Amino acid sequence: MELSGSQFNAFLKSDDTNTRIFLIYGPDEGLVRERGKALCLRHVESLEDPFSFSDLTASDLTSEPARLIDEVTAISMMGGNRVIRLRGATGNSKGLIEPVLDVKFDQSYLVIEAGDIRKDSALVKMIKSAPNGAVTPCFHDKAQDINGLIQDVLGTAGIVPSRDVTDYLRQNLGSDRAVSRQELNKLVLYAGRGAKDLTLEDVQAIIGDSSSQTVFDIIDATLSGDLQALERRLTKAFTAGESPIGFLRLIQGQLKQLHKAAAYIDRGSRSDEALKKAGIPYFNHRKAQGQLSGKSSAHMATCLDITLNAEIQCKTTGYPEEVMCRRALMRIAMASRRR
Repeated sequence: MELSGSQFNAFLKSDDTNTRIFLIYGPDEGLVRERGKALCLRHVESLEDPFSFSDLTASDLTSEPARLIDEVTAISMMGGNRVIRLRGATGNSKGLIEPVLDVKFDQSYLVIEAGDIRKDSALVKMIKSAPNGAVTPCFHDKAQDINGLIQDVLGTAGIVPSRDVTDYLRQNLGSDRAVSRQELNKLVLYAGRGAKDLTLEDVQAIIGDSSSQTVFDIIDATLSGDLQALERRLTKAFTAGESPIGFLRLIQGQLKQLHKAAAYIDRGSRSDEALKKAGIPYFNHRKAQGQLSGKSSAHMATCLDITLNAEIQCKTTGYPEEVMCRRALMRIAMASRRR
């Protein structure tokens, strides 16, 4: 079966014991890890107990193919459930995991974490169709998901953010769940539980130093045509292990908004009206006006095509993703600079 995000949250609270094999996958690696951990803790009290929890990687199974069956059929010395967490699975991991489907185990749970694999891949199809299997895709957070996370973390800490603060957080937390939660926890630590005087300036100072803000710095440098800043920030981000495809997808979202605003301007709307209609937050209007200056909706559409093609090349050509991403963003920056 397949569990959507809301169904997954409901499943965590259910008393289902028939589903024994879970596959969590998708482009949001932070959300994959978060949901994988939540599943593990649904069945065991601690991930530090070696008798009830085993943490494996797909590469471990390459050298020891039989280890997975040994783990799922083992019985905890202290009694109770066991959880096997298998990380780093790919679309090619089907053969490593398939033997487990023929083994009966009623005291263990297998939680598989994979990356951005296709929903029609052999691994997804296999687990989804298994009588005791379930799959959950993890996509990058949308606006409503970010809002829910903000309310969850800040609300639990007794902090009620203003509208400006909420808008800023929604725009700057990025789309990786783990990074977003980390930044919100940092904000709670700074402000203190139950804080009543949290200002936009406070939040900008704290969240502005986050790795997700670096992503937005890259987007800003790209759309403003600042080639030197773009090169410097890309090198820093890639050295830190940031995802090239993540950059491409985030800038696609920005370009879609700018394309919509540019289309309104092309039809005669004032720039402030166009930005509002396009859903761009007020505190970002000045920056967006600079990115739109002298550029038509056709220009934005061309830039969007460049990022979409780059993402396809990252997934199909075998060339380094960093090279494809860097070339695409540099093309957009150069085009923005000439205008």
